[in-house]
Amino acid sequence: MGIPNRGPELLAVNIAFVSTAVMACALRCFVRLKMVKAFGLDDYLMVLATLFFVGYTTSSCIGVHYGTGRHRIDLAPENYEKGRHAWFFCYLFFSVSMICSKMSIGYLLLRISIRRIHTWTIYSAMLVSIVAGGTFFFVCLFQCYPVSYMYAKDNRSGKCIDNTVITALGYVYSIFSIISDFTFAIIPGFLIWNLQLKRRAKIALIPLITMGCVASAAVIARLPFIRYFNSPDFLWATTDIAIWSTIEMGLAITAGSLATLRPLFFIVMSKLGITTRPSRSRPSAYGMSAPLPGNAASASGSKAEHFRPDMYKLSAHVQTRISEDEDIPQIDDFPRSPNWFNTSTQGGSKKSSHDTDNESQKSLRIKSARPSMEDANMHHGIMVSKSFYITDEERNSIMSRETRETQYQ
Repeated sequence: MGIPNRGPELLAVNIAFVSTAVMACALRCFVRLKMVKAFGLDDYLMVLATLFFVGYTTSSCIGVHYGTGRHRIDLAPENYEKGRHAWFFCYLFFSVSMICSKMSIGYLLLRISIRRIHTWTIYSAMLVSIVAGGTFFFVCLFQCYPVSYMYAKDNRSGKCIDNTVITALGYVYSIFSIISDFTFAIIPGFLIWNLQLKRRAKIALIPLITMGCVASAAVIARLPFIRYFNSPDFLWATTDIAIWSTIEMGLAITAGSLATLRPLFFIVMSKLGITTRPSRSRPSAYGMSAPLPGNAASASGSKAEHFRPDMYKLSAHVQTRISEDEDIPQIDDFPRSPNWFNTSTQGGSKKSSHDTDNESQKSLRIKSARPSMEDANMHHGIMVSKSFYITDEERNSIMSRETRETQYQ
């Protein structure tokens, strides 16, 4: 009979989830840096969470090499010590990675939060995550004195807190983690419902953002195994805890990053022929705070539109509608205002307004000349629509310019 070894099982889970998380985070960085041009605090936090997750899986794989997933009696004392040492770093990397990933999801939701109650709820969930994760980090770091006594107790003097404290802390952390995860899962429904989007777009966005909270399933699945922190056969008994912890971090980072890839999905669907062109509907507030690059308003407008499919498209459209059963009077038959776009220059010739009026101006004059007819039978009409986008930087510049002009006056 072979020696029981669950190390390869943990190794496979580590490789699968860290690869998926790194790929999702890389795509997130591409979208936020190259397409949306708005790399925010939530993106920095998610990159940091990914780096600590890589550190966690590295320590976990080192632990597998030295004995994680095997019984203590099957390991040499020095290998068992090195395996415990690797577990010590897993504690720390896990705590920091989960704090950063949940903070990132929280800041993502704050981008589209409008009502104060939603904002404070998100801040409360973020605070719970920081307090629970920070407490777990420092208790695991200083559970023994000296610190090295946690993983190297042979022939050394020192003391550690009872493992029951670590077990109880694991349960408390899991409970608070579930609370914060479910808060992050419920809040997006209320946030998106208040956005100015079509109902179909809202229904499609709710699962997308809620995916950032699916890590709570791994927390629930890990609960029955937390009691094994007290086991004397530590490296064997805690294998399930290591597996579900890896799944929790991998799901949090992957799903939290997928929630930001909507512009990339539009382009991919357009390339595959699923949609003929990127959506022109009004986007959510996420990713709209950063200004467009300087060349976005230049001749490369088509390129900017290609990389920013979720932005407003600058357009101006004037459309008139006139009843077909009524004769259209000539433009010159209507009275003009004395100052109707008359221009003159010294030493130059004057041009009549008829020569300078474009089609839109003529239509506007028709409308202004017959308001009573329009109100009476609604046979004639004019529709002027204009849509545009303005960035926070441009808006602040306009406000500051108006303030200076007011002061000068």
